[in-house]
Amino acid sequence: MRRKPLPRHEIWIGEEHKEHEILEIRAEKLGECEERDDQRGLIYRAYRTGSGTILIHVYDWSNIPGEGDCASLFEYADLDEAAQRGFRPVLQKMNLI
Repeated sequence: MRRKPLPRHEIWIGEEHKEHEILEIRAEKLGECEERDDQRGLIYRAYRTGSGTILIHVYDWSNIPGEGDCASLFEYADLDEAAQRGFRPVLQKMNLI
């Protein structure tokens, strides 16, 4: 039986208007959550690749003049490792652990 291909996602990492790159990943999106106030926030997205690797994309945005947006991508072997490395509250918010 042929496996259905994983969805394609384009994400960016780096600093807005500076050094950044667009990455294409093929992965299942596991969840998303946000922490914010009126001026700034963090958006977390969790993905699982075909090999089981967990990717966590963190998008840090701001409406404050002079502050640019930035984004990072973190890679872990599994959800347990991601939780141990500091993402436990985020994964709990997404109901993944």
